[in-house]
Amino acid sequence: MENRLKSFLTGNPHYLGFIFALFGIAGLILAIIDANWLFGDVNKMTYNLKKIDGWVNFFGRKTARIISGVISVVIILSGLFWFIAGSKSS
Repeated sequence: MENRLKSFLTGNPHYLGFIFALFGIAGLILAIIDANWLFGDVNKMTYNLKKIDGWVNFFGRKTARIISGVISVVIILSGLFWFIAGSKSS
């Protein structure tokens, strides 16, 4: 299974853009529904901006959701661009 997937993605790299777009959609849905396991119950002692906890502590929950949503839209658009551009060149 792993070799088949690796050979498929090696032969068709534009499908990675589609996978990125799926991750972006998942992130956007989580930001819209305000997933408590992602944005809630943060450790108040950490300000690590590499984690969502740091974003929530630094900006507040609402702003962290908006930033996460905007980043998700950028991921979706770049993934779709990668998929469409790669499909046309193939």
